[in-house]
Amino acid sequence: MIGVRTATARAVAHPKTTRNLLIVAAVIVLIVPVALVAVPVSLVLAMGASGFGGGGGVCGGSAPSAEAGLKVDGYGPEQLKIAATIITVGQQMSVPLHGQTLAVMAAIGESGLRNLDHGDAVDNTTIGVFQQGAGYGTPAQRMDPATAAAAFYTRMLHVPDWQSLAPTLVAHAVQINADPNHYAPFWTPAEHVLAALTGASAGTCQVPADARAAAAVLVGAIQAKKLNFLEPRYQQQVINMADGTATPDCAIDAHVLQLIVVAVQSFQQVGVSDLNRRCTGMTPGAGTASAHWKGKAVDFYAINRQSLTGADTLSVQLIHVLDPYALHGSSAGQSDCRARAHVSLGVLTNITRDFPDTCNHQHIQLP
Repeated sequence: MIGVRTATARAVAHPKTTRNLLIVAAVIVLIVPVALVAVPVSLVLAMGASGFGGGGGVCGGSAPSAEAGLKVDGYGPEQLKIAATIITVGQQMSVPLHGQTLAVMAAIGESGLRNLDHGDAVDNTTIGVFQQGAGYGTPAQRMDPATAAAAFYTRMLHVPDWQSLAPTLVAHAVQINADPNHYAPFWTPAEHVLAALTGASAGTCQVPADARAAAAVLVGAIQAKKLNFLEPRYQQQVINMADGTATPDCAIDAHVLQLIVVAVQSFQQVGVSDLNRRCTGMTPGAGTASAHWKGKAVDFYAINRQSLTGADTLSVQLIHVLDPYALHGSSAGQSDCRARAHVSLGVLTNITRDFPDTCNHQHIQLP
């Protein structure tokens, strides 16, 4: 055994100031992982091929990169360079992987990933990789792939239910093609392009269906040093969920565990500072009324070894990454932090509420 499993957690109440200092200290030391508790081999193997390597993971992917001479589904270096630009803009705008794939699909359907200075026989006034008309800006703006991509994403994010509609219908709502099904054949090539350039699967995240399986994946992430905890007791909660020894007072909702899985599959490193408080007896903030007391909330204090404030770019990106997998009506904390920084979350589907919280983490809770 590498560690010792405790039957019950001691109740220790940390004042909020003390907790803030703990978070700062953890970030300063680059979030050194706490000691691991051994788990059965079968649970470690349960994470299967969702390996936690140095890239962005199953859900996220790294910054796009096209090797010299690379070809994907017939698209060569110049076309893949444009695709990389589209993906980069999506990443900068915190657009989830599904939306990035959708944008590449639309660009393939409109221009074959070529920056055309002319339109087609039907409408010769449209130009650029997305074949955008004058309503999108000047010719120079429409001929700049990055500007054109940003314009596409901006309109796409305002299409109702864009994450659940058939991709071709979303692209049609933005592009207003004569045939709503025009883009359907280009979804698979877009997936292949995204996977080749970012190392990410363009499909859905590999999220385990139940709490124990999700916890087992997280144990693998702990061992791979992709998932760190501010306090060993919270790590122990996950381990006990994985091996089936968690008591009712120390249980973590399956959906919370699934969201942490999505996070560790989407980023290189994830830091968690709070889970089930009933298990630890901690009562800061909302006390026993907190979703933490019910095991229905998680606080992320760092992403990619950078501390979160709720208003920084990584906090916003985290919220958008989790949104497609969150229960409808879920909430995000730190609304006051974002308001002071003049930061907007943009359009979300399932995280529909927010509330004030301290600006040293990103809080996510279930309805």
